[in-house]
Amino acid sequence: MRHFLILNGVKGRILFNSLVRATRQKKRGMAILTALAALFIVGDYLFFRRILIYILGLPLEIAELLIPQFLMVICLMFFSMLAFSNIISSISALYISNDLDFLVSSPIRMREIFMARHLTATVNSSWTFFLFGVPIFVALGTTSGAGVWYYVGMALIVVPFVLVPAGMGALITTALMRWFPARKTYQFLTVIGLVFMGGIVMFFRFLQPEKLLGKQKIPMEQIRAFVEGLKIPSYGFLPSTWVARALNDGTKGGFGAMAGWVAVAWAAALALLAFNVLVASRVYYKGWSIAYGGRSGVRGRRSSRIYPLVEKILWFVSPPLRAFSLREMRVFWRDPSQWTQLFMLGALIITYLFNIRSLPLDSPFLRDFVSVTNIGLAGVVLAAVSVRFAFAAVSAEARSFWLVKSAPVDFTKYLWLKFFLYLFPLLVLSETLVVVSNILLGADRYLMAVSAAGILFITVGLTGLGVGLGAVYPVFEHENIAEVAMSTGAIYFMLISLAYIGVTIMFGVRPVWAYMSKKFLSQERGGLEVYACYAVIIVLTALMTVLPIRIGAANLRKMEV
Repeated sequence: MRHFLILNGVKGRILFNSLVRATRQKKRGMAILTALAALFIVGDYLFFRRILIYILGLPLEIAELLIPQFLMVICLMFFSMLAFSNIISSISALYISNDLDFLVSSPIRMREIFMARHLTATVNSSWTFFLFGVPIFVALGTTSGAGVWYYVGMALIVVPFVLVPAGMGALITTALMRWFPARKTYQFLTVIGLVFMGGIVMFFRFLQPEKLLGKQKIPMEQIRAFVEGLKIPSYGFLPSTWVARALNDGTKGGFGAMAGWVAVAWAAALALLAFNVLVASRVYYKGWSIAYGGRSGVRGRRSSRIYPLVEKILWFVSPPLRAFSLREMRVFWRDPSQWTQLFMLGALIITYLFNIRSLPLDSPFLRDFVSVTNIGLAGVVLAAVSVRFAFAAVSAEARSFWLVKSAPVDFTKYLWLKFFLYLFPLLVLSETLVVVSNILLGADRYLMAVSAAGILFITVGLTGLGVGLGAVYPVFEHENIAEVAMSTGAIYFMLISLAYIGVTIMFGVRPVWAYMSKKFLSQERGGLEVYACYAVIIVLTALMTVLPIRIGAANLRKMEV
């Protein structure tokens, strides 16, 4: 175990030094990130506490039906997420990480390398559970009036709940790498995982839990029908079942009622860990050798017919920029970590439109009001998508940025090229959200035009801001492009984006209020200020688009690579 402790000590030292010796700018970014994480944890806790208070306020027979099923669904969802993410994270940490070449050539036994990398994969894939899941379990304890021993049992059982899917992920990965190429398997499982996550999001939304909210008396038949739709298999061999039953029993009987489930969970976690170490001692080196040997083999790909067509469409662009355009498209489609995000995006669009369709809007005024506020909601969704694509556009160059630096291309034109490449897909997304939502709401022509124009300006501004700030705060050293969306620059982008959306909506309210006053109150309230508001939105969007790109281009010019 000496080398295992040394390897993890090095990781701890690196983390400690990155915190203590960070620049002032990085410390500011970490402080903002910590504050946002704390706010999210508090919001998560308060949200689920409100739901649990409502459920516990129902008649006892209804609450006793809903609470166990609520826990079963939540725990199964987290277990499924942990299982998929651990498989993907284990492939990256155990087989295709850049520092494995050095570690394998060092005088450290493969078993200890496996254990150290397995711990890294577990931490990388499980931190989201502690951020999302633990506040839900705490909310259950506080709303149920559970004692201190409930929280002791909760702390003891969440650790094996994380270790079991981590061990399963490592075991499945070890078996897969024995016969299949590492990178192809990683790409395939990434696709499957994102499709699965999109399915989970849609499943929980289509249950329509809002049917039970806001009603004083709910027919028992409706409750039973909802619980039946919520029911999922509660097999005794699933760790999610152990945790759900332990927490449910713990709210009634304290730690004594949870002890049996805690013992079962720890026994399974330790047995799986021991079996993993035994298997790794025999086959880990062989699997790593296969993965390492498959890195260098590059087979020729048959070029898609779409690229010559794009080249003809861009005939008016200079040859270097045309080459960069085609390169950007090829890199995007060849990297599954980028295009597989489209599956989650599709699930997000369907869920968003379903939410709009399910709103109980009985009056024309409410429909028009929601149609206007829908611009801001779509803008927030667009900001979340833009940070993943537009902001990460420059960082996607990764370690090959020196090729861009040495190419005969002006950086301003280079950023404008990325701007237009990402503008049109984001515009299709945003206009789809707004136009289809307004059709579902039955909005009139004026509100349809205002909504479409408003989201157009917001899309242009967010794309320019994303590409520009992405050039000011690039992250070229990353294992996965998704890491860029959690950087300091990404936090700044989200804060500025939300402020920009808020200001745009604020200046757009006056013209809409003048129109609605005329429509519903027969009062003329419009004047020159309406056109002044339109002018402010146009100027603000131009500034949000042009200035970040110019500042980003200047930063790239002076950057040393």
